[in-house]
Amino acid sequence: MTMRWDGNAERTLRSLADMVPATLRELASSAARDESELVASERAANEVAVEDVVRGWIRTTPPEQRNGLVAVIDELGFDVELFADDLQSAEGWSDENDGESEPNGR
Repeated sequence: MTMRWDGNAERTLRSLADMVPATLRELASSAARDESELVASERAANEVAVEDVVRGWIRTTPPEQRNGLVAVIDELGFDVELFADDLQSAEGWSDENDGESEPNGR
């Protein structure tokens, strides 16, 4: 899926990607780009906005590393509260074996 990108959204993605080690930057940027477009499409938009990029970046960050994103989001000038649900969600990251095991009938 390829969508139009707002200029500020492109700059935000570059700013976030610049914080990633060079060896992983392209991979992280590509994953966040795809996820940002998915976020935009979920809200039926025809253009990726800055908030979509932040949400996409959060979704591609493992839950155990998201606490560090709070300061980054704030530093970029966004209200962290707008992304509180995203930061706390582990959607797509839970292991099938996490949580309680099923009873085995013994």
